[in-house]
Amino acid sequence: MRKSTRLFGALLIAGVAAAGGAAFTNSNTQAATQVVGYGSTTISGATVNSMVYNLNAAGDNVDSMTLVLAGDTTGSAVSIGFNGGATTSCGTGTFTTVTTYTCDNGGSNFTQPTATLASTAVIVN
Repeated sequence: MRKSTRLFGALLIAGVAAAGGAAFTNSNTQAATQVVGYGSTTISGATVNSMVYNLNAAGDNVDSMTLVLAGDTTGSAVSIGFNGGATTSCGTGTFTTVTTYTCDNGGSNFTQPTATLASTAVIVN
């Protein structure tokens, strides 16, 4: 009776390990669908520390962008544009040791599909 208990316990542990491995693979596959690709970024007038494309729930549209610029650029006019199109103001940034902007098309979401995003321009005047 002790042998069957040990065997059952070993099978149970093996089953849990196999299920955990499958869950890990699933999460990696899902994360891959959230990647935004682009061909180039043009930046003029500042140093960009980071750019984060905030996507919709489906991951197929850029809703907004979080832009972090080096230094205090709160006195500058910052705008972004996609694929050589018209640029949109990012409004006033928040300065700590860097300046953070949320670029969101004037309070509404962008209509930039991730599938056709080829370039992003960041302009700081």
